[in-house]
Amino acid sequence: MSSTPQHVRSRKNLRHHRASRVEVEGPVWFMSATVTKMPVRIGAFSYFVGGLLDGCSEIGRYCSIAAGVRIGDPDHPTDWLSTSPFQYDARRFGWHPDGAEVGALPGWAPTREPARIGNDVWIGADAVILRGVSVGDGAVIAAGAVVTKDVAPYAIVGGVPAKVLRHRFDDDLVAELLELQWWRFSPRQLAGLRFDEPRAALAELRRRIEEDGLRPWQGEWRTYTADDAQPAAQPATQPATQPATQPATQPATDPAARRTAGPSTVPAAAKRIAPPNLPEAERAGRRSRLPWLTRGPRP
Repeated sequence: MSSTPQHVRSRKNLRHHRASRVEVEGPVWFMSATVTKMPVRIGAFSYFVGGLLDGCSEIGRYCSIAAGVRIGDPDHPTDWLSTSPFQYDARRFGWHPDGAEVGALPGWAPTREPARIGNDVWIGADAVILRGVSVGDGAVIAAGAVVTKDVAPYAIVGGVPAKVLRHRFDDDLVAELLELQWWRFSPRQLAGLRFDEPRAALAELRRRIEEDGLRPWQGEWRTYTADDAQPAAQPATQPATQPATQPATQPATDPAARRTAGPSTVPAAAKRIAPPNLPEAERAGRRSRLPWLTRGPRP
């Protein structure tokens, strides 16, 4: 086992469309399929349970991205003849003969900048964040929310469209959190803090910075593209060799032996009918004792 620490965990789950380039400050964990469609920078100690990063330029450190999240889906024109991309994207239906001669108009492009996600942001399952939105440090996006406007630091938003439900902390504590920027440090450097008491944790962190000379942690940035996403070739799996012949299984004739011989090898269908070599009288007797062996519905 290599002693080199992993930079990205589950690299195979990071998917690239449109030749996207993903700059990652490891460690980052892609726990399920995460699709990227444009260049994006992802800070350390963030993880993704899955989703789509389309128009998103930056995701900070210590972010928690739940399954089904969509960030920065493309805009469509609302003041043209149609909202459909066939008007300006010749590739959309150019693969079909009746869609290849449209003469798509140039000049239209998304009008909003890519979304930006701060540090320590928790985005709940199936949330949608539109282009042009900036999500501040420490914010929480409720599951299923559709975020159309900027989210202030440490605000909790939810709904369609998303609205502020409450703030995580009072203004004084939020100001101190934004001043110290605890996410500049690694979990190892933060060990021993009272995470469940933010004021006490910040006081101890400030002491370590001022008295112990604690310096911000510097991560390693690497760039990932579709070119390095190909899995290594796997050796062909050889089928297990079967013996040329299988020894015939002899049914146990002694009642005691039958109890210890293990599961019967007789097919299930054969168990439901009387053996054909029995006398007709005995077969009829069995049918009378087991009426569901005869034709008709089972009682």
